[in-house]
Amino acid sequence: MYVLRFYGNADRADRWVALEAEMWNERAIEIWGVNYPGFGGSTGPARLKRIAPAALTAFDALRSEAAGAPIVIFAASIGTTPALHIATQRPVAGLVLQNPPVLRQIILYQHGWWNLWLLAGPVAAQIPRELDSVSNAKAVRSPAIFLLSEQDEIVSPRFQQLVVNAYAGEKRIIHLRGAHHNDPIEGTALTELYGGLDWLLPRTAAKK
Repeated sequence: MYVLRFYGNADRADRWVALEAEMWNERAIEIWGVNYPGFGGSTGPARLKRIAPAALTAFDALRSEAAGAPIVIFAASIGTTPALHIATQRPVAGLVLQNPPVLRQIILYQHGWWNLWLLAGPVAAQIPRELDSVSNAKAVRSPAIFLLSEQDEIVSPRFQQLVVNAYAGEKRIIHLRGAHHNDPIEGTALTELYGGLDWLLPRTAAKK
């Protein structure tokens, strides 16, 4: 099985993929990490509108390499937005989505009040429709694990829940109790994730 990994805003794939291979607990997987346009070795400029096309390009490159093997997408924070877009356009076997944001709603309802929505409204309108996670979630049928940080100070749990509620596929929810947005998955949460993977992976084989 292959894992296509998308990280949070301004993070670098080359910092993490080797370490993250260990968290799959000796399962037979290969991880491909994606640097967004403008980060790491990926050419710029860094623009939201370039994320979705770059994500599809990365998936297609991995799909060519995988030769029919299942591909699971593991994404965190803003990385969940291209992950959901891919799943509406390509045969994704399963997803692991950590702290998924709803970009337009966060801009409008979390930041709009202090500028009377005069700034937030136009900015929200510029979010590419390909990154509309609620709309995309309604169209995805692949099985998914949601990892939700209960004390997330960046993506409020109420916004994460909008994606969970909209998700049309079979899903399993793991609450990261007491965790903030960038806290590592460890302890009891890691044990729960392993249990989630044992639930997810047989379903990815069924979708192959």
